[in-house]
Amino acid sequence: MLRTMTAILALGALSTPSLADQPVAIGEIAYGPELVEHAEDFGERELDRLARYLRTALERELADDLGGNGHILHVTILDAQPNRPTMAQMGGTRPLHPSSISIGGADLEARLVSADGQVLETYSYGWRSMNIRDVVGFAQWTDARRTFSRFADQISDSLDERTVSGS
Repeated sequence: MLRTMTAILALGALSTPSLADQPVAIGEIAYGPELVEHAEDFGERELDRLARYLRTALERELADDLGGNGHILHVTILDAQPNRPTMAQMGGTRPLHPSSISIGGADLEARLVSADGQVLETYSYGWRSMNIRDVVGFAQWTDARRTFSRFADQISDSLDERTVSGS
């Protein structure tokens, strides 16, 4: 029984594309429908800002794995909420004060795709402050950026595990 399981596991490892020699490129960052809907409230330019924050977090955490002609990481920001009002919200029909705070955070998902189009791994992560007293920071996107960093760290850990295990 043990030999059979070992053989099955070994065959499974051989059939899964290895990350050991494959660099990872960060693909275009997409936006989920909920985020696009919220963008009307907090301003369209905030989408680009969020994508830059996420790309920076991914580049920082995946620095050792980045490169071209390998796997591609496709990431989608499903939703995000700011901790402080954006410029659009401060100038909207119900203007908010710059010192207003709220519970922020984000929801994300990603797919790691091989060069031949096979989905190797999927990731999802979401986080928000649980209580208004937990909101720490003075920037508009503090909790969203914290979420991006944690998500990037989890992806990096997953890539490291795949590289070590050879699958």
